[in-house]
Amino acid sequence: MSGFIASPPEPASAPGSKVTGGAFWPDIDLNNFRDTMRIGGSTIPDPRLIKAIEAAIITVTADLREWRLDKLSEGHPSLAAVSDEEINGEKALVVIWKRAVMSFATADLMETHRDVSATNEGAKRAEEQLPTAADHRRNGVHAIRDILGVSRTTVELI
Repeated sequence: MSGFIASPPEPASAPGSKVTGGAFWPDIDLNNFRDTMRIGGSTIPDPRLIKAIEAAIITVTADLREWRLDKLSEGHPSLAAVSDEEINGEKALVVIWKRAVMSFATADLMETHRDVSATNEGAKRAEEQLPTAADHRRNGVHAIRDILGVSRTTVELI
């Protein structure tokens, strides 16, 4: 047995830090966002992270405004109350909504920040394998369309 004891790293944001989107929408936890979307430790400070999440919430809630008003008129006080379907102990629509918000926020961050810790060669290899901002934006649009219950593909006949 060695004398080395591994301790988990400190969270990049204060525990419990979150961005709220109003009474109907769920909160976005900053550390969960960083872990889920692979947004590195302290390379992006909390104020920038919060602004990206706020902008993403504005985008997603604007796209879902009419849908939310319909659900409120049906008597659903929150997104979690709209459906009983659960995934891993969380309401399915909440999972999808968080995916939309996190995808748009990640796209914003990818377009405005670059990881400065990687060498040029390492950064180039990583860029070839990682999703792009456009990929994250597409994922956000798909999540919104999933909530609305509409097709992800638009086809026109010429």
